[in-house]
Amino acid sequence: MARRRPRRRVPAPRSRGAGLRLGAARAVRHPVAVDPLALRNDVRSRGRLVTVLALIVVLAGAVAWWGARHTRTAADYFAAGGRASAWLVGVAGTAAAVSAFTFVGGPGLFAVAGVGSLWITFSAPLTGALQCWAVGEPTVAAARRHGILTPQELIGARFGRAARGIGAALIVVGCVANLAVQARAAAVLGENFLKVPGVLAAGIALLATTAYTALGGMRSGLLADAVQGATMAVLALVLAGAALVAAGGPAAAFATVRHAGPALLGSFGTVPPARALAWYLLFCLGTCAQPHYIQKFFFLRSHEQLRKLPGVLTLALAVTLSVWLAVGLAGSALTVRGAVTLARPDDLAPRTMALLGPWAELVAGVAVLAALMSTAASFLNLGAAAVTRDLPAALGKPVRGLTAARVTTVVLALAAAGLGTASGRTVALLAIMGWGFFTAAFLPVFTVGLAWKGAGPRGAALGMLAGAATDIALEFVRSRLPAGLEPGLAGAAAGMVVLVMVSALEEWAQGKRERSKEGQGLEFRVEG
Repeated sequence: MARRRPRRRVPAPRSRGAGLRLGAARAVRHPVAVDPLALRNDVRSRGRLVTVLALIVVLAGAVAWWGARHTRTAADYFAAGGRASAWLVGVAGTAAAVSAFTFVGGPGLFAVAGVGSLWITFSAPLTGALQCWAVGEPTVAAARRHGILTPQELIGARFGRAARGIGAALIVVGCVANLAVQARAAAVLGENFLKVPGVLAAGIALLATTAYTALGGMRSGLLADAVQGATMAVLALVLAGAALVAAGGPAAAFATVRHAGPALLGSFGTVPPARALAWYLLFCLGTCAQPHYIQKFFFLRSHEQLRKLPGVLTLALAVTLSVWLAVGLAGSALTVRGAVTLARPDDLAPRTMALLGPWAELVAGVAVLAALMSTAASFLNLGAAAVTRDLPAALGKPVRGLTAARVTTVVLALAAAGLGTASGRTVALLAIMGWGFFTAAFLPVFTVGLAWKGAGPRGAALGMLAGAATDIALEFVRSRLPAGLEPGLAGAAAGMVVLVMVSALEEWAQGKRERSKEGQGLEFRVEG
């Protein structure tokens, strides 16, 4: 009888991201028994986190009480009184800019796109100087000359009531979309760290933010943002270092990821080069179009403080963004080794912190909460200003008082909480969508519109509408777009073309009318 030849085992084909799914596969194949001691420690750690989060909510209430006592005018509520220094505005501005996207969405995006995700951060050394030069100079000058308090009011002072109303309406839409990003991050925080429903976590986080924002406006919001920004910068360095140590150091983490998925560490990661470059341009140029960035220029007490602001912004942003690379790289390496299991990309940062221990969960929870609260405060205030000041002014109606602004703040928070928790998209994709919408709608107006004297009211209004409409239309078919076609950039390009062409036609038509009038006057004098 012939001997049966042993079957040769053929290794399964390996996809590019397969290395990042090894941990999940092993976890399913080899379930681990529950250790009572580990379970008890887990409950204690979550109890500490809940205690700290409750303390943060109490502190938010104290800030709200202080802000309500010191906020008496619209300038206090919407522009923090216009008496802040560059250091205070820079740290607070970084806190508002970073958001939970950096702590939750960034590392998760690195696990999927690798180095390609870092092209979003490569613009950080340029953005501080760019926005202060391109937008900060005219904004501070206009604020001092006309007493302007909000970005949409700046649009109205330059281009008239119609443009102000359109800008205010677009800001409301964009603020709700960006607030949904923070709500989604809060939901991830609650589901992974606290083991509570995401809706509950998002509701509590936005409730605390709404409390001090509604009562004290940006008078209390600026102070809270500055404290949160400094906290985030310190905690980002701590978490980045701890994650790399847990992965065996940067070299070991790099080697693990390179062995499992070398494409992740290429120049553009796993994303097409055109898309990586589009992300770079979107986040580089887009800083000049984000209303919550421009809002901070109204807080400065003098033009001299504006000159110091770029250095503060760049330093604070560079420190905070360290968590993106470090946790993304270390978490990906730990996932490849099976130490961390992922159900979705947004789980990378929370699961990595859980592996580090209760202290890391506590630190990360505070950092994420600080990030989302600081960003949410700016969007809530901008949305309230648009609804209670700019839209009524554009319609020729009286501007509403602070009570209406406080009620509007609560309504916006509720709408964002519902939208963010219901969305199935990752934090990173939601953030790119929100950023892209503002870029498409406002980049032409805040750059070319403020710098070019020939920009007209009709061109500005139509340019904003064209940019926003293009972005929204392309977002519906994003999955079918070419790799380098980013909806936010395409919308900004469309808005720029419309602004320039319509303004040029207006200027040409006005010149023609003036020449016609001069000709009629000359004819009358000759006949006389």
